[in-house]
Amino acid sequence: MKFKYKTKFDSEEFARQLKDQEKGMNELTVHEYQENRERFIDKGRAIEGNVAQQTAREEALSDKITEFMDKGKSFDEAEEEAKKWLKTQAALHNPDQVAGGRPEIIGGMGDKRVNFSIGSQWRSRIKIVDKQIEEISKNMTLEQLKNTYLNVKLTH
Repeated sequence: MKFKYKTKFDSEEFARQLKDQEKGMNELTVHEYQENRERFIDKGRAIEGNVAQQTAREEALSDKITEFMDKGKSFDEAEEEAKKWLKTQAALHNPDQVAGGRPEIIGGMGDKRVNFSIGSQWRSRIKIVDKQIEEISKNMTLEQLKNTYLNVKLTH
């Protein structure tokens, strides 16, 4: 599955986030993917995902303040710099909920513009993944669905 990379984004950050999306998808069984996708289609983004993201943001802010203080900044300076940094970041689901990700699991922080770019591209790509998984899973037993992991390759 190919994603469009825009040169205005940091190429390493784009590659990292896309690789984390791929890794997250490949940690899902076919059964988990189908259940998560069904829930997303029926109900949209899960509220527990918002709670997990807020918790991750609070932890990241605290960690960043400590990091800046360890580099010699006062608490006030560190807090100001950390808040400025946090405004550029998103708490990342890997994969995104639209791609079958678990809402309560956050894989870390990343550039929010890159995250938005990848997230918005899922809308036109996820139906292709759904169709492929539906096709290969139709003759699988429930046990096979629960023990077979996705094997997705995401590129840019």
